[in-house]
Amino acid sequence: MALPVILGLVLAVLVLLPIVLMFLGAVRTGTFVDPRAHFSLRSVIAVYATMPYLKTLIVTIGASLAVSFLACFIGIALAWLISRTDIPAKAWMENAVIAPLYLSPFVGALAWLILGSPNAGLINVLAREVFGVTGYAINVMTATGVILVMALYNIPYAYMTVSAALKGMDPSMEEASYLNGAGVFSTALKVTLPVVRPSIISAFFFVFVLTCGTFSIPAALGGTQAMPFLAIDIYRATATYPVDYARAAAIGTLLFWISLIGVAFYRFASQVATRFVTVTARGFRTRFLKLRSWRLPAIGFILTYVTLAIILPYLALFYVAFTRFTSSNILTASYTLDNFRSVIASVAVRQSIGNTLLVGVISPTFCVLLGIVLAYSIRRLRIRGAGILDYIAMFPIAVPGIVFGTGIFWTYLMTPVYGTVWILVIAFVATYIPYAYRMIDTSIIQIDRSLEEASALCGASHYRTASQITFRLIRPSVLSAWILVFIFSIREISAAIILSSPSNRVLSVMSWDYLEFGNVQNAAIIGILQTVILMAGILVSRFLLRVKLSQSG
Repeated sequence: MALPVILGLVLAVLVLLPIVLMFLGAVRTGTFVDPRAHFSLRSVIAVYATMPYLKTLIVTIGASLAVSFLACFIGIALAWLISRTDIPAKAWMENAVIAPLYLSPFVGALAWLILGSPNAGLINVLAREVFGVTGYAINVMTATGVILVMALYNIPYAYMTVSAALKGMDPSMEEASYLNGAGVFSTALKVTLPVVRPSIISAFFFVFVLTCGTFSIPAALGGTQAMPFLAIDIYRATATYPVDYARAAAIGTLLFWISLIGVAFYRFASQVATRFVTVTARGFRTRFLKLRSWRLPAIGFILTYVTLAIILPYLALFYVAFTRFTSSNILTASYTLDNFRSVIASVAVRQSIGNTLLVGVISPTFCVLLGIVLAYSIRRLRIRGAGILDYIAMFPIAVPGIVFGTGIFWTYLMTPVYGTVWILVIAFVATYIPYAYRMIDTSIIQIDRSLEEASALCGASHYRTASQITFRLIRPSVLSAWILVFIFSIREISAAIILSSPSNRVLSVMSWDYLEFGNVQNAAIIGILQTVILMAGILVSRFLLRVKLSQSG
C-alpha cells in the first residue's frame, strides 16, 4: 500500500532530514554548496571539549533543572488548590492560570526588562523616587532573574499535567486517609502526591526540555552576560561576525542530546503513570476541601501569579508604548498615540504583520491536515509501520525550536523556499506536528468503533463513514489543535530568528530586532501587536468556534 510509504517520506523530510543534515553540517567547515568546505571535526571538538562551552552546558542544565523545580512546585500547588479545594470561581481561576501559555514568553520577558532592569526599570525608578531606595529594588538581568522569569512562563505546563492527573484520580483513597485521622497536608503528602508522582515527573522533564532550548527569555534579559545559554550561542554563531554555521550546528547537536535524554525520562514517567490507574468503572464525586480561613491567602496566591505573569507585564508594555517619556509618576505621565502610529506606518512592520498572519494560518492548517491523516491511518486503517510513524510524529518534542531551526537552515539553504515565509511554515509544521497529531489521535481513540461499523453495515462507503461520522465527532479536537498551533506559531521566535530574512520577518523577530538596537519602546509596541493577534485568535476560538482552551493544552 502506498499510504505508509508516502506518510513515511513526508515525516522523514519534515522531521528526520533536518536533524541528520544538522549533524552533517557540524562536521564541515562550511555549507554544503561551498566548494572550499570539507569535512572536519574542528567545530565538534571546540563545542564538546573546550571549557567555555562546557561551562555553558553546565549552566544550561543547572538553570533548566532550577526552572523545572520552581515551575513544578508552584504548578502543583495551583493544581491542588483548584482541583481539590472549594476555592471560588474555579473555571475563571483555571483560565487565568493557563493564560500565560497563550501569550509570548518573549513579550513577557521584554515587559520584565522594562519593569526590573537595574537602572531604568519602572519598579526601580518608582522605588528610588517615591521610597528613596538607593541602588535598585529588583534586577531581572541576573541569573536569578532569568530563572524566575523562565519559571513564571513554564508554570502552566506543570499545572496542566498535574491538574489532569488530579481530576482523573478517584478521591476514595484521600477520603480513607481523612477517616483514619490524617490531616489535609498529611493526606496530600502521603496519598495524593505519591499517586500523581509519575505525572509530576513527566511535567518536570517536559519543562526541562522546553527550558534547555529556550532562547527568548535569557537573550532578552541580558544574553550571555546574565546567563550563558546554549540556545543563545547558536543564535550568536549565525548572527554575528564571523558567521560560523558549523559551530551553530555543533552546538545544536549538543543541545539535541540533552533534550533527548530529558524526553527519555519524560516518556518513561508517562509510561509508568499508566500503572497508577485510579479511575474506576463506578462514578465518583470529588469532595472539595473547605479552605475556611485559608481561602483569602489561596486566592491571593493565584492572583499574585496572574499579576506577575500577565497583568503587571502588560501594564508596563502599554505604559511604555503610549508615553512620550518614561516617568516615575505614572499619573502625571504624558500619553500619546504618536509612537504607535509611527510603528504602524513602517513598511517593514506592516510586512511582518502580513507574514505573521500568513504563517499563523497556514502552519496550523497543514499541521492539522497531516495530523488527521496520520491519526486516522494509524488508528483506523492500521497501516503497516504504524508504530514507527507514531514515534517519528512525536519525535520533534525532543528537539528545541532553535535546534530545529538550525536543521531546517542546513536543509533548505540553497532551495527556493529559503528566505521566504514558506521556510517558516515548514519549520513550524515540523515543530508542532506532535501537538496536533496527539490531540486528534486521542480524540479518535475515544470514538467507539461500533459507530463506524454500524455505518458500514448500512451500506455507507469507507469515505462516507469517515467524513460523516469520524471526522464530525473529532471536529472539536481538530479545532482545538488548530487554535493551539496557531497560538504557538504566532509567538514562536527560536526557530524564526534562525531562519529570518528581510522578506520573511515576523512580529516576534521584529520585536527582537528593535530590542537588539536598544529601542525598547518600539519593541513593546510590536509585542502589543503580537498580543492583539493572539487574543483575537483566542476570542474567535472561544466564542465562535466554541473551543475550550483549557482542554486544548
